[in-house]
Amino acid sequence: MKNNSSYFLGFLAAICSNLALFGHAEESSVKASVLPLEAHQGFLKQQVAPQALADENYFVWCVTAVRWTDGKIHAYYSRWPKTCDWRGWRTRSEIAHAVADSPEGPFRTVGTVLACRNPGGWSGINAHTPSACIINGKIHIYFVANQIGAFYKGTPEEPLPGDDWLKDNMRSVHLSQRIVVAVADKPEGPFVTADKPVFTPKGRFKNVVCNPAVTEHDGTCVMIVKGDDVKHEKPFRIQCVATANNPLGPFEQLDTPILEDVSTEDACIWYDKRRNLFRSVVHVLYDPRLVELVSENGRTWRKAEPFLFMRKEFNLSDGTLWKPDRVERPFVLTDTNGSPQWLYVGVKEGNQSANIAVKITDQ
Repeated sequence: MKNNSSYFLGFLAAICSNLALFGHAEESSVKASVLPLEAHQGFLKQQVAPQALADENYFVWCVTAVRWTDGKIHAYYSRWPKTCDWRGWRTRSEIAHAVADSPEGPFRTVGTVLACRNPGGWSGINAHTPSACIINGKIHIYFVANQIGAFYKGTPEEPLPGDDWLKDNMRSVHLSQRIVVAVADKPEGPFVTADKPVFTPKGRFKNVVCNPAVTEHDGTCVMIVKGDDVKHEKPFRIQCVATANNPLGPFEQLDTPILEDVSTEDACIWYDKRRNLFRSVVHVLYDPRLVELVSENGRTWRKAEPFLFMRKEFNLSDGTLWKPDRVERPFVLTDTNGSPQWLYVGVKEGNQSANIAVKITDQ
């Protein structure tokens, strides 16, 4: 009972902090279109539909997308079997590739580009939270994998750990999360994964680093990455910037979080040529809103005006309001000038999940 009370008080304190941060009447910086019922039905049936990427056999999460020279939209997303529970993302996630003629889809999944079991690579297990961008004509996918080689010694007969070992060593597996990059000349791959992480915990980060978001502008790669803050005894998620002149690194980390007064995750990042600004949308934990940050140089960030990007809810075409259990993992697809056009978000309700696409108008 004491532990439950402590958790509740901490949760309540986080909510109060966020209410003070946001207020109640703030207008958002974008106008989100009405979500068609067809997309909502696709979610409920766990089937692909326009503006809904779902699969009855997989949990679907973490979409990222690029516009390619073939005129199509190529999306990459995390998925793991529903035969696992939701926490299967930690050890069973893989990155799939889907294609559509337009940003709203429907998307057709064409295969797996980064598998969750990789005996020949340092990562060994898992591929999760992709961030795709085109740099020097090549597709780079930055993602999270587990660096288990330090504490799991495989054999020729069993190069990768089984479920029993993973269950017994889950804490160590979780703390081994690192950021890696894979590169391909074409959207379907093959993707070649770097032989070592491009980012590991240091500076303000302890334990893990995950959830990368990367963009390139004028020869500089700017990454926003999430980790646990060393200044907090208990887990407190912050996001910091790291930059590099080469997409394969090394990345130089800055130790000032992009937002420090609340716990955040799931950044996306792009450069808006019209406004001459780097822009980022992030998910704030314990709050029903996605918010926007901006930066002139990609290194020092401030709250956008307005701060609110979109509430975690959808106006459906029949006039009803849909408030799922979770709306996270925002990714913004822009036009060629960097103006936001579509917002992709991971949506979960009960045991169902999907990536939902929402048409947006930048204000």
